[in-house]
Amino acid sequence: MGSPDQAGAQANNAYGNATQNITHGGDIVLESPEEVRRRAKHNRFVRIGIALGLVVAATVGIVVFQIEQDSQTSNDLARSGPELKSNLAASQVSAYIEGGIDGEEYDASVQNAARTKVNLYGPHIDITLGNIANGTSLVTKASITFNRLQSLKSCAAVGGQLVVSANYQFQIPDNQQPVPPAKPFTLTKPISYEVTANKHDRLMLTVGLPAIPDGNSPWLGVVDVILEHDGGQQLKIGPIALVDTGSNSEFYPAGDKWKIPDKPAAGCIDENIKLVSEVLKTPNLVVSREVAGLDRALRNFKASPTGQPKADVPSPFAPGPAKTPPTGQDGDGDPSYPAVDPGVYTLL
Repeated sequence: MGSPDQAGAQANNAYGNATQNITHGGDIVLESPEEVRRRAKHNRFVRIGIALGLVVAATVGIVVFQIEQDSQTSNDLARSGPELKSNLAASQVSAYIEGGIDGEEYDASVQNAARTKVNLYGPHIDITLGNIANGTSLVTKASITFNRLQSLKSCAAVGGQLVVSANYQFQIPDNQQPVPPAKPFTLTKPISYEVTANKHDRLMLTVGLPAIPDGNSPWLGVVDVILEHDGGQQLKIGPIALVDTGSNSEFYPAGDKWKIPDKPAAGCIDENIKLVSEVLKTPNLVVSREVAGLDRALRNFKASPTGQPKADVPSPFAPGPAKTPPTGQDGDGDPSYPAVDPGVYTLL
């Protein structure tokens, strides 16, 4: 048996401090230190590349997720829109007697008497509502509370069989007649009335007796208006002093003036002055032009030694609810009658 080949042994040992590696196939591979360093460097680059790839992938995933979230939020806003809020307030309130109230006239002494349709004058409450906000305000209910309701003294006994029925939006019930003075009560009516965002609108309310016998004296009242809106919120307006036309040919309003009997019943003028004075003492009162005119007319009448000054006597016309404006006065043109705005909302 011969000795090992010395040349082969030298060849195998030519690599000196070579590193021995075993492959997956079981082969033994010798690598020089330089080759080992190159492979380690390569492996480091591979590991760094993989780590950077993972970081980039994670970053891209976060960005994509954020974009999807932002897109979802945008879609939600597009569907629902920004939060809308209303801010309903009364910017102006006035009261006056005006025409345009449907009614009928008939003879109460005749059974099944024929009824004649008439255009009547009666108390109106004119409210300008403002909604300075980004959402529409919806009024769903209107209420009128009578804090006081009492008949004025007519100062003259007149009357007949004629009766006028009026279609007021808010009708004073039979158990709350102004004679004797009625107890406080509230009339309520459901409505549907919108005030759009950043707009002003007018709401007109009418109130009165549903049936007025000939000879009735005008009534004087103090009311509050309450508007329910936007899910139960309440807007209170008032107090407001109102007077109606009555149906007495000797005592009735005509614009801002009044017809008063030349020879009124004893104490009548003083009683009416007292009643009007008590009403006008109400704090923060909105006074209708007819109530203010009545106060002036009564005091002028009392101060005049010969009775009512001629300048305060209106032209004669059928007592209210008047079917026509007073002679020489145009209900839509005379300054004493406010212009009728066709855009004014009227309850149905």
